[in-house]
Amino acid sequence: MPDPEPCTVCGKGALQPLREIDGIGYLRCTACGSILAERGFLERSMAGEARIYDEDYWAEELKAARERGHGASLIRLAEVFYYARRPVRRFLDVSCGAGTLLDSATELLPEIADTFWGIEPFPPPAEYRARHPNYRIGFLRDLDGTFDGGTCIEVIEHLAPPVLRGMLAELAAVSAPDALWYFNSAQPDFVLRDDPGYLDPYKRGHIASYSVEGLRPVFAEAGFTLHALPGRDWAFLAEYARRPPPEDKAALFHRLWTMLPENRALLDSARFGHLLLAAGLEGARCYIEAEVASWAVGELRHCEAGQHNQQERRRQAETQLAAVLSSTSWRMTMPLRHAVRFGKSLLHRS
Repeated sequence: MPDPEPCTVCGKGALQPLREIDGIGYLRCTACGSILAERGFLERSMAGEARIYDEDYWAEELKAARERGHGASLIRLAEVFYYARRPVRRFLDVSCGAGTLLDSATELLPEIADTFWGIEPFPPPAEYRARHPNYRIGFLRDLDGTFDGGTCIEVIEHLAPPVLRGMLAELAAVSAPDALWYFNSAQPDFVLRDDPGYLDPYKRGHIASYSVEGLRPVFAEAGFTLHALPGRDWAFLAEYARRPPPEDKAALFHRLWTMLPENRALLDSARFGHLLLAAGLEGARCYIEAEVASWAVGELRHCEAGQHNQQERRRQAETQLAAVLSSTSWRMTMPLRHAVRFGKSLLHRS
């Protein structure tokens, strides 16, 4: 039996068979957990001989792209303005498809329409493309100037590791210092637990599911610090920093409450900018508070079972849970209700 192939993402683990989909084997790294299609298929993909992004692909993709572009992606756009530590004057949607997010942002925020840009190397037919003057066909290397941040939504799962590394090198070249990028792509835990159909070599062209741990060194090679987003195993932030900031969750939370005045003022200058400010903040808080509450309830359960007897750990858990309970946004996350009910009873007994 041949030796397992080394992981081409993290370089530390071995790729072990996971499952076969439409005749294509998918393998998972024993170290970082990333999932990749078999090597031969990845090579055919890089040669343009696997999934072709033709009219059939776009007919399948555009419905989901419109739903994202007119909905959740707008909230992700707002989050970039919150989390960024530099003024966002040029915002880029990377591999933007038909440019739906570009058009919807412009429709909602016409006063600052020239802030938004999109680039797509394999565009849909002309009748589906954005009409915005900042919609570009081509690669990142074809753009002029630098950008302060942006989004890359449902893109990297289409890319083999060498192609991803090439894209990140090009992204670094167009990133201003401290530029912040929001990446949306299902990570292995999410795929295996919630959406096994995400892996799809032919219909959707999803050939990889990258883990945050596997991607950290890949992004670092190009000068990016990767920040996991609490409560989301399908998204993360990448920051292009001369002095890499610490990957500190507390510091990341703090950014929501210390939004740069320039970024707030820019959104404030648009009529519906206030809507995005509210949606971006509340959306981020939901995920953060869900993870905090889950952790705190787990700690309190351990204390009740006698597994933890450290008063400091109990105090921290009670403080964190009380902070969530004092908020209103936890009510937007339905699965938390049972946990919160349990947490309230623990706080009452303590």
